[in-house]
Amino acid sequence: MSSRAASAIPRPTYRDGDFVPSRDVPFSTDLDELIAEIRAGNAPNIGRFCGYCCAPLGAEPEDAAQTCGVCGESTEQTPAVDKIDRDLAQIYHAKRKREGLYVHLAAWSGIILATGLTILMILLLPGWTKVFAIAFLVLGGYFMGVFFGNVLIQGFAYRAGLNMFAKRWAAWQSQALDAP
Repeated sequence: MSSRAASAIPRPTYRDGDFVPSRDVPFSTDLDELIAEIRAGNAPNIGRFCGYCCAPLGAEPEDAAQTCGVCGESTEQTPAVDKIDRDLAQIYHAKRKREGLYVHLAAWSGIILATGLTILMILLLPGWTKVFAIAFLVLGGYFMGVFFGNVLIQGFAYRAGLNMFAKRWAAWQSQALDAP
């Protein structure tokens, strides 16, 4: 990767808190889901995809050029491809893994916190009221794990995954441009 490409890592664009795909960061949720299905063995890696970002294009039009809804590239400028590049699929998979790592770490933090509070309750509560500690362990552990993993950290995990996607996309693009 050249020094220019390394310093020019694109930043994802957000409008009203929602990610907006662009030519610099052409992340496609449809492609993300398709790659997950392909990796699970539930779909074949064949279809009609944008020649620039590999986003699904759908059926081939009769006599008209088609424009990608993700990156804006025209099939006249860059012809459509029939398979998703393996390296690009790995970039999408790595994005999912990064998000999952953050979400799982946060959820486990909630469960560990609930366990610690339960131990504290067992030590401090008198007699039969320790039953409340066991109920808190079951219900509190579940709800704290859900809250920490899904509510508290989810947006951060998504943005971290998109930032990693943007970095790897730029490296993949520069590698594709450097190839003969």
